[in-house]
Amino acid sequence: MNKSLPILSILAVIVLFATAYGAVVVQAQSAQKAAPEDVAYAVVLGKSLNDQDVVDFITRNRCSSTGQFHICNAAGIALVTGQGQKVETVYLYPKKIDDFEAYKGELPLGLSADDTMASVQAKFGQPKVQQAPRAGWDSGLPDESGTPDHTHYWAIYKHFGVTIVYNTPSATDQGATIYAILVSK
Repeated sequence: MNKSLPILSILAVIVLFATAYGAVVVQAQSAQKAAPEDVAYAVVLGKSLNDQDVVDFITRNRCSSTGQFHICNAAGIALVTGQGQKVETVYLYPKKIDDFEAYKGELPLGLSADDTMASVQAKFGQPKVQQAPRAGWDSGLPDESGTPDHTHYWAIYKHFGVTIVYNTPSATDQGATIYAILVSK
């Protein structure tokens, strides 16, 4: 009887370890499922609402629809549809704003959530003299701009297909950060 006691003790420890480890694995899997996954906006841009990629995207991200807008708060994205029910514009919210979580996917054109108006203009700039890049750099000023909502400055870069919405109504606030990025097809 004394010989079986250590064996039973070892078996009890193994069962206890297996039970505890199994609970940790289940908790980790639950946490992974609850966390929003990275979302690539390019998968839906320019596609019809009937396209399977778009249907899957809207379902997976629990988007709500209001007319031509499809709001995906948990993904930090809003889709805008146009003629033929195609996704024409994607709003990306690089930081948590109001009801939107921060967009976790890669931002277009090398932009980052921490970019300021000055850094965006530098990224979108070009050499002053095409054959002599060391001659200096012109800022990438927008093709059009404005403050349609009287709260945010909108810089429209038609040649890149993006509009940068800043958290300021001022076109001269070089320290203003990105509120949203609109990518159009």
